[in-house]
Formats: sequence, C-alpha cells, structure tokens
Amino acid sequence: MKQFTIRQIVLLSMLMEVSITGMHAPTQAADYAHQHAYWTCAMAAIVICLPIWAMLRLKRRFPDQDLLQAIVSSHPVLGRMLLAMYFILFLILFARDLRIMTDLVEVTLLPLTPIVVISLILLLTLTFMAKGGISTIVNMAEFTVPALIMTLLTMPLFFGHNIDFSAMRPYLHPDIGGLVKGSWRMLGYMADLMILPFIISGRSYNARNAWLGHLIGTVFMIIIVLLEELVIGVPIMSRLFYPTYELARQLQLTDFLDRFDLFVGALTVPTLLTKIGVDLYVTSLSVKRMFAHTRGGLMVWPVGLLGYVCSFMLFSNIVQIYDFSREWTVVMIVFFVVMPFVLWLLLRPKPKEDSGDYKPSGEKQESTGRQEDQQESREASRTS
Repeated sequence: MKQFTIRQIVLLSMLMEVSITGMHAPTQAADYAHQHAYWTCAMAAIVICLPIWAMLRLKRRFPDQDLLQAIVSSHPVLGRMLLAMYFILFLILFARDLRIMTDLVEVTLLPLTPIVVISLILLLTLTFMAKGGISTIVNMAEFTVPALIMTLLTMPLFFGHNIDFSAMRPYLHPDIGGLVKGSWRMLGYMADLMILPFIISGRSYNARNAWLGHLIGTVFMIIIVLLEELVIGVPIMSRLFYPTYELARQLQLTDFLDRFDLFVGALTVPTLLTKIGVDLYVTSLSVKRMFAHTRGGLMVWPVGLLGYVCSFMLFSNIVQIYDFSREWTVVMIVFFVVMPFVLWLLLRPKPKEDSGDYKPSGEKQESTGRQEDQQESREASRTS
C-alpha cells in the first residue's frame, strides 16, 4: 500500500474535519451556544481524541493494512457482517454530503439549473475522482486545502471595521447546557475525521500525523466560527443554513470587486468535492473488502448511483438534514467513537506459521533419498 507523507496526512485530516463541518454545523452551534459557539469545536475535538488514541493503538498491530482489511483478515465472517454495517453508514454519509453540496451549488451558483442535473454533474466528477484511488484524492487535497487555508487566514485582513468584538459579550458567562447541545451537533460532523484509518495503512496513519492533523483542523474550525460570530453576528448566524458562504459575501475589496465571494467559492467548491470524493471512495472500498474478487474501480459507478438516489430519498431538502443532526450524532458516536475501542479489544493479527522446521515435499524426498544412499554405502563397506 502506498505510503504518504506527514504533510499529506495533515491536509487530508483538515479536509475531513473542516470542509463540510464549516459549511453547515456552525449554525446549530450558534443556535444553542450563542456567543460561545467557538467552544463547541474544542469540546467536540476533545471527544474525538479518544477514538484517535484507540485507532492508533489498533493500527500498530496492522502496519501494512487499512482498517477494512484488518477487520476481514482477523474475523472473515463476523468482519464482513461488520463491514456491511459500515457500508450503510458510509453510504448515508456520502448521500448527506452530496445533498448538502448540491443544495449549496443550487442556492449560490446555479439557481436556474434543475437540482437533479446539478447532482448528476457533481456525481460524474466524484466518480472519476474516486476511480483514481486514494493517491488521486490525496494529490487533489494538496492543491485544494492550502487554497482554503490561505483564504481563511487572509479573510480577517479584508473585513476591517466589519469585525465587532461586542458580539462575544458576555465573555465569562457561558451557557453550559447550550455548549453541550452545540457540541453534540458539531461532533456529528467533525467525527468524519475517523474515516481516515479505514483507508490509510498504519505506517502512514501514525501518532504524529494523526494528532497534528486533528489539532490544526480544530484550530481552523475555531477560527471559522469566530469570524462568523464577529462579522455576521450570532442572531443572524443562527438563522442561516450556510453561514460560511454569507461570511464570504461580506468580503468587498473595492466597488469593482463587490462579488469577491465568487472567487472564494471557486476555491471552496473543489475542496468540498474532494471531501465527498473520500466518502465515495471509502464506500466503494468497503464493498471491495467484503467481496475479495470484485474490482474497486467497477464498484464506484453503482455505489455512486446508489448514493445519488439515497441523497434524494433520505433528504428531500436541506431542512431535513438540519433536523437530522441530533440523531446522526448518536450514529457517529456508536461507529466512530465507541466501535474503535471494541475493535481494539477484538482484532488481533493472525500468527504467522513457523517456517523454521518446515520443508517442502521435494526437499523431504531429497533428504530421505540421501539418507538411504548413505546407509547402503555403509552396509556395502561392512560386507566387503
């Protein structure tokens, strides 16, 4: 399996933790936590540290395999049943992100285009991306994620007088119940980070790469939520479906560049597509691991079409995704927070056969033949 550098793993971790989360989840965090919504990112990140630790301990046992391979190799029958459950989870995750991306493009860029056509165009792009394998996706992340990072870091320089620090008052009186509810919603999206051990081998997903990527991703999530609070304001932010897009609309360099948000969207959309490409890739890879004789490239198209249909069957509009966030966090906790500890206790690599005293049948026949010849020569010498 291909090995990746620390830079690639960190960028991929930021992609999974920040992209879709920054577009959708801050609204619910601000609705419950109000001016302390940025603390929900830190609280959710602390919870995610537990399964990351369990995954790192587990990946040490399987340094040359991804987690899907490790599950099947340790328990062939029970492992395939577990992969079937994870396949359903990855399929719903892919359908959810595809539906969010389709609605975002329809609202912001192509309001006159039918939503079915937009989703098909996105699906066509995603299937070619996923067929290229994890190397193609990682190479795309090396271009898209740094562009997103530079955009976020330069945004405060252009807002200027639009930043209002009074929106964070009172500073020292947080609503604990609101923080917990906001962190609950935020955890359901930030936990997408735990997909990486399923597609990356243990040698690449080591402790330094995993912790550094999680730390940087959490910092950027806090920066995004803080900017949205200070520029848009908590009352307006809690009523928007896409607060990050509204934040980009506040960028106005001059009168001529009053639609600078289109340039920011041109940098953001490929990043979101790369993240959804990871969802499609891990869904197709789970099918390949369940059925060893299938080809992963052939599974991309049927799995993508299935996710395309599920995106409209499960979520007819963006409001249903918004309301589903509370129940979805329960699912993510079971599969991405609790299950890593269960797998850490159950999965063990199979012991290798001791080949020290083992000889092939040909070698055994040759050795026995030599012994017989030696015995015959000894008997002949005695008789003579």
